[in-house]
Amino acid sequence: MMKDTVENFYNPLFGYINKRINNALDAEDLLQDVFFKLSQSDLDKIVNLKSWVYAITKNAIIDYYRKKKLELNALEEQFAEETAVTDSTIYELSQCIRPFIEQLPEDYALLLRLHELEGVSQKDIAQQLDMNYVTVRSKIQRGRLKLKDLFANCCNIERGGRGSIICYSNNSKCC
Repeated sequence: MMKDTVENFYNPLFGYINKRINNALDAEDLLQDVFFKLSQSDLDKIVNLKSWVYAITKNAIIDYYRKKKLELNALEEQFAEETAVTDSTIYELSQCIRPFIEQLPEDYALLLRLHELEGVSQKDIAQQLDMNYVTVRSKIQRGRLKLKDLFANCCNIERGGRGSIICYSNNSKCC
């Protein structure tokens, strides 16, 4: 009886599962789980075998997506922990940037040190140095461009689609 049941349900169930999860290998695994549950059941007590098999299959698909969601959430949490920017990371990176900032003209270097390394807002810098806010903002932007040119002269920087640094290599001994 079990062999006949498997033969009758195999192709329709496989199509039903594969249509919903769109992965033939996972569909095959789920189908094997369904047939295993079927083999562990008392078929004499099941009134409508077809309805029961499809109910088990539907539940297996739901469990599949729950598991995938939990795995995805766990991966997202792990990735967030691995890529979290800490104060020590910021300090470490700022020490790499500091020598480049010091190569800039003093008016740009001062503004970039305050804003980029010490985290002082542009408005606070304008107040502290008694400068126009628009001037501070403009000089910080120009300073960033000059800093970018220094980096470009010293290092080859490969960027990803969103501007993140993927890889870099030194052009000379300036880095």
